Amino acid sequence: MHEFATRVEKRWRFSKKELQRLLITCVIASFSLTLVKGWGFFDLVEGKTALNYVANFIIVLLVLFFSLLIHFSMQKLMALKLGYSSEYKYWINGLILGVIVCFFSYGYIPLFFPGTLFYDIIPKLRVGVFRGGVKHTDLGLIAFAGPLSNIVIVGLIAPLFLATKNSFVYAVIVANLLIAVWSLLPIPTFEKLRQFKGGTTGLYIFIASRWTFVLVFVTVISFAALILLFKVFSYILALIIGILITIIYYSRFEK
Repeated sequence: MHEFATRVEKRWRFSKKELQRLLITCVIASFSLTLVKGWGFFDLVEGKTALNYVANFIIVLLVLFFSLLIHFSMQKLMALKLGYSSEYKYWINGLILGVIVCFFSYGYIPLFFPGTLFYDIIPKLRVGVFRGGVKHTDLGLIAFAGPLSNIVIVGLIAPLFLATKNSFVYAVIVANLLIAVWSLLPIPTFEKLRQFKGGTTGLYIFIASRWTFVLVFVTVISFAALILLFKVFSYILALIIGILITIIYYSRFEK
């Protein structure tokens, strides 16, 4: 524990460039989510004036920024725990795609890609580790920490929403659900055709273990659907659905 605390103290940080990239991601994503009304999840400021739009845009921007900051902070902590350095990078083509999808779906598909962390080993922290190079299992564990943190946030503020029915609290819940769901899409990131540079959180988990990816993805999708469609906050029910689908998948494909 003391060793991990020392690692965090000396190595856990977001560089200025990373924070700039994260801010750009949130600006573009906020523009996508507030450009058209869609489901109205992020229509927090009443009125149709430019000032009201700007105020709503800033609120959504701050919600996304802090939610993504927690998402990637947990991944960075897990990376340090396992002996890796990490750097946040956005996926500009994915962000542009998200704006296009939001626009042409009139906001009913609130798509945005949160970006991802790129990893490298820290030799000093991998001393004594068997075959201490980059391991897919490690990258899968690091990736999983991100969406897990967003799901935990939803669970922590769910009682507040159920007690108050506050639209801002619900927007925070929806934002974290969207981050968790969209980050789990297993997509290789690319800037040019056939020029792949890493992948999304979901791709790292998929490469580490396909059946684990199915379990995580279906559970998160089920958890989000229960909340958005029925206002039911249930980890247990979502997990049961995820386990059942995973059993079906494993029996039909993995075997």
